[in-house]
Amino acid sequence: MSARAEDAFCPARPGQTTPPCVTAPGQTVVEAGLAAWTRGASSSGGEDQFTLAAPIVRFGLTPGLEAQIGWAGLTWSPDSAEGAGTQSHRGEPGDLTLGALYGPGGPDAAFAVQGFVTLPTGQGRATAGDWSAGVRIPLARSLGGGWQVALTPEADLAVNASGKGRHAAFGVAAGASREIREGVVAGVDISLFRDLDPEGDATRSAVSATLAWQVSPNAQFDIGAGFGLTADSPRTLISIGFARRL
Repeated sequence: MSARAEDAFCPARPGQTTPPCVTAPGQTVVEAGLAAWTRGASSSGGEDQFTLAAPIVRFGLTPGLEAQIGWAGLTWSPDSAEGAGTQSHRGEPGDLTLGALYGPGGPDAAFAVQGFVTLPTGQGRATAGDWSAGVRIPLARSLGGGWQVALTPEADLAVNASGKGRHAAFGVAAGASREIREGVVAGVDISLFRDLDPEGDATRSAVSATLAWQVSPNAQFDIGAGFGLTADSPRTLISIGFARRL
């Protein structure tokens, strides 16, 4: 969750919630996770994963509708050499996501509906192996005094662990943020998701803290750090990123 400028420059970064404000017609916003480090869930061995780039481009189509295209970035993860006790690293491209965000109230909507589909364009362990889809309902409310709260319920058709077919997954993210000085917003959020994979259910939950700095009316930098609350959740996540309105 990030700051909402008066002219509706409203990046989706950082944080686990999704803001409901829509990119203004004719405008383009580019957001990117410059770098992220994740230490995996203890239930899956806890291996490290590094991701670079991960851009999302948002296009304002009408006062209440934007189109989105995102790429999961380039991922490096440890790879044990077969028959040896050493490890190497390999980089693999991730999947492509297409989506749309509709806010009935226009750029300053208090709620919106986001739909998306992810295509298996990646390689190796960086791809889910099949298409998936989902819907989010971003909600936000200003409390005054620089405070804002947000809630983002989500329901997905997620890819099975086998890489073929889909199953239900659902959950919610909630957060609060406050402008601590002009152009600087600090936030905290928490998420809880249930994944009903045929090969074994999983419950994922994480809490994170973020800091967003709007360096100009059209640019923002951010950092974030979080940790998992269940055995199925990534143990640690640290990320940096930016957003730019063109």
